[in-house]
Formats: sequence, C-alpha cells, structure tokens
Amino acid sequence: MLLYSGRLPHSRRSFLAASLALPALGAGRGEPPEAYAGRRQGLAEAVGRGVIALLGHDEFAGRSGFTGFRQESNFYYLTGRSEPGAALLLAPARGRHPYREVLFLPRRGPLAEKWSGPSLSPDAARGLGFEESLDRDRFRDELRTLLRDRKRLYGLLPPGLGREGRESLEQLRDEAGTQDVRDVRADLARMRSVKAPGELALLQEAVRATESAYRAAWAVVRAGASERSVAAEFVAAAFRAGCERLAFPPMAGSGANAAVLHYQRNDSVMRSGELLLMDAGAECSRYAADMARTVPVKGRFDPEQRRLYEVVLGARDAVVAAARPGVTLGGPAPGSLLSVAERSMRSRAPRGVSTRLPHALGHHVGLDVHDPAPFRAPLRKGMVIAIEPGIYLPEQGVGIRVEDMIEITDDGCRVMSAGLPVEADAIESALASGGAP
Repeated sequence: MLLYSGRLPHSRRSFLAASLALPALGAGRGEPPEAYAGRRQGLAEAVGRGVIALLGHDEFAGRSGFTGFRQESNFYYLTGRSEPGAALLLAPARGRHPYREVLFLPRRGPLAEKWSGPSLSPDAARGLGFEESLDRDRFRDELRTLLRDRKRLYGLLPPGLGREGRESLEQLRDEAGTQDVRDVRADLARMRSVKAPGELALLQEAVRATESAYRAAWAVVRAGASERSVAAEFVAAAFRAGCERLAFPPMAGSGANAAVLHYQRNDSVMRSGELLLMDAGAECSRYAADMARTVPVKGRFDPEQRRLYEVVLGARDAVVAAARPGVTLGGPAPGSLLSVAERSMRSRAPRGVSTRLPHALGHHVGLDVHDPAPFRAPLRKGMVIAIEPGIYLPEQGVGIRVEDMIEITDDGCRVMSAGLPVEADAIESALASGGAP
C-alpha cells in the first residue's frame, strides 16, 4: 500500500451504546506472554523515569468495519491483549522505587457478556505474564498514587489531529489530573521497527495467506469481468486462509484506473489489452502483509507492456540487491533505496517516460501496514519493509507497480513474498493455469 512521499507532514460511553458494538474476533496465534513482558520492561528501561500510561481502544475507537474490534497497536504490542477499555501502567525502576507494571481490565456483567461475549477478567490476566492486574475502575487512583512519587507522566500524544487520538489524550489527562504528558511514541517506534523472531514468523504467515489470496484473485481475471470480482476473490481467500481482516482496502485497478495511486472504487469492467494493478494484503494474527502485482487482463503482456513492466521489475531487483543494514529507505543520498530504484528505472525506461516516483519507495510493515519507524534512519537487521517501485502513465491508460516485502538480514535481505510470481513469464504462466502454482 502506497505511502505518500513526504512529505505529509476514552471518552466514557453509555453501556447501551457499547453493548451494540461489534464483538471482537479472535486475536489469532500471537506470541508467548514472555515476549510482551520483555517489551514492557524494555520500554520502561528506555524511558527510565516517571510513569508510562497507555489506554487501549474502547469499543468505539477500535471499531473496524465488519471484522469487529481492533486494539490500538502500541497497546497490543506491549500486552498482546485485545479487550476493549483496557489500560496499562508501567513504572520504571528508579532509586528506591522498584519496577512495577499493572494491567487494568473492565469487568463485564452478565448482560454485557450476552451482547459481546466473555472477556478476560483481572484475576485470569495474572496468569498471562502480568505482575499485577486490577479492575479498570482503579486506574485513576493507582495512576495518581504513582505520580506522587515519580512525577513525570508519559503517554501517546496523537501524531496528527485525529479525533480518537485527541479523545484518548484528554481522557489520560483527566485521569492523571495533569496536562503535562510527555510523548513515548518515538521510543515505541524504535522498538517496533525491529521485529523479533516471533513477529517475523507471524508476518510470514500473513504473507503466505496473501500469496494464496492473490492466486485466487488471478483465477477470475478476464475481459468483461469486474474489478470488484477480483477484489472479492482476494477477500474471500484471505479469510479462508485464517486471517481476521484485511490490512487495508484492496485496490484492483485496470487500464487508466491503475494509474490512480490510491484507487479503491474497483467498479470498472476489465478490457482485453489492459493491465490490472492489484495492491492488497491480509492481516493474520494481528500482523499485516502488503504486496502488489500488475498482470495482463488477456493473459499475456504485449511488447510495450512487457518493456515497461521490465523497467519496474528491474528497479525492484536493484532494490533487493542493495537492501542491507546501514542503507536508508528514502532520502536523496545516492545509496538510499529510493535513489537506487529511480536510477535503475532511468537507465531502462523508454525516452519520454517519467521514472520519478510520485510516492515513497516503501514503508515498514508490522502490526500496522504502515508501521512506525524512525524517519530516514538506517535500516537494521530484523526490519521488515515493503518496496514498491512503479510507473504511472494515465494518458496511456497504464499503471504498473511491483511490491514485495523484504526482511533485512545480517548482510542483505530476504524476499518474504518470493512465493508469488513476479517475472513476466511466470505471471503469464500463473494466469494460464488459473492462478495455480
């Protein structure tokens, strides 16, 4: 899924309203409790003082279309819990004050559970790696007690002007009795940008499900069929593969629609001779995948289409060869992956074809399809990024993008999405066999 290049820059609800919210779906396989406990302790050590307070989404902030509740990603990263209305306190060890962590969970009565199903109780949470677990009603008193000794309060400041972010911040200020909240988002971004082995395994599961969904979608690519039918096959196959939701709304754009960077209407009919650009990803066990492929509707590229496709594919291959610890994803430096991609396309493109990317070359992927990471920081082992060079010629009715996910390794990278054909001949062969391997 494209990232703009730059260059862009709890409140309480009535019980009746909350009871009408969609129930949460299963959170998938997840990681063992000790993985989350290690992250909580790591964040406390990074901050080093004060009190860290995080509020999970309530049922309204976490609504996610027909797939139900989705927990705030930073909260999930530290807890592995998807209960609406939960909260977390972390008190770093400092001086005479020992490290302390408390998970707060709302208790639901029988009527609430009748609407939304059973939820984890504070008593049960103590067996899942948390030092303490208390009723959510005790959060305000515990927070204010800790602040009397530790003074500073850290939380998540909204990255923009989103309503949910503002409401969460105002709720935290109200519960703490102070307006002075320092941001912990940068510390969490640094932690989340490097994936642990368990996270890499879950990301690979999401990639495999996405590859399977792409093959199902390709089976219905033909002249006269609707773009929406292709997207529908992808969605159905992703859910059959065990995923809980999509990582983002899928794009299936044919002809000139493929040159619309965030095209999502998917309401046109595919025509023979057009290219179909699909950008989609499944989310499994909370981890996202993000891949794009461009295929010929009639099953074979014509010579000019193949020539342009090879320009984009060559840029993708150049980026894969250059990706390693120490290089940057974006930026003007000659060694940045963006510079590598644009240099490759300039050397291959026909005269008159613009090869300057109108969007970022890629982005980090993890619990979110656009995972947080320090801006323009050098890549490190364990980072997972999506790379997506492309060429867009709306006046010619052409849009081509190739997107793969890569894991940064000790001395290079590993293409996580290598199971989905990317070479022109391999794509034609897959289309001829109805998407089958």
